[in-house]
Amino acid sequence: MTSAATPKGLRRRARLISAAGELLLEGGFDAVRHRAVAERAGLPLASTTYYFESLEDLIVEAVTFACHHDEEAIRLRSELLTRRRRGGEATAEALADVFVGDCTTRDELTTRYEMVVLCARFPRLRPVLANRRKLLAGLHGEVLEKSGRVGSPARIVQLMAVEDGAVVGALADAEDDVMAVTRVALCDVVDVLAPVNA
Repeated sequence: MTSAATPKGLRRRARLISAAGELLLEGGFDAVRHRAVAERAGLPLASTTYYFESLEDLIVEAVTFACHHDEEAIRLRSELLTRRRRGGEATAEALADVFVGDCTTRDELTTRYEMVVLCARFPRLRPVLANRRKLLAGLHGEVLEKSGRVGSPARIVQLMAVEDGAVVGALADAEDDVMAVTRVALCDVVDVLAPVNA
C-alpha cells in the first residue's frame, strides 16, 4: 500500500480536492493553482504534485467536487418543491427556483457554465459533465411531473437550453436578478415544451 492510499493519505487527498473545489467555486478555473490549493488545504505545496499527477488531474477532481456541490443543492430544492398542478408562469417559476436558486451566488453560476465551456480544453471533463446533464434532465422531468406537466426527453433538452441561455445572458449583461430573467425566458416556452399532462 502506498502512502497515498493509507487513511492519512486519503484524508489529505480529500482535503486537497475540497480546497480545489472551493477555489473553483469562488474564483473559477484561474483560482485552481497548486500553491493556492495547498494553502487552502493547509498542506505543503509538494502534496499537490504527490497526490495528483498534473494540474489537469486536480482540476478534474475540483470540477467533480463543484458539480456534486451544485447537484446536491438542486436536488434538495427539487425535493422541497410541492406537488401541485401549475400554470405556465408558476411552472417557469418552479424551474427557475430549483435550477437557478435564489441562494446560488453569481460566482457559483459563472463556474457552472465555465465548466461546460472548458470541456473543449479538458476532454477528461466531458464524462463528468455528461453525467451531470443526464442527472439534471431527470430532475427537470421530476419538477415537470410534480407540476402536472409532461416533457419528452428531447423537449426537456430544449427547455434546459432555454434555461442555460437565459442564465448565461443574464450573467453577461450583469443583470441583478438572474432568476427573474430565467423565469421570463421559461415562461415564453414552457407551455410548448412541457404541456399540461391531460
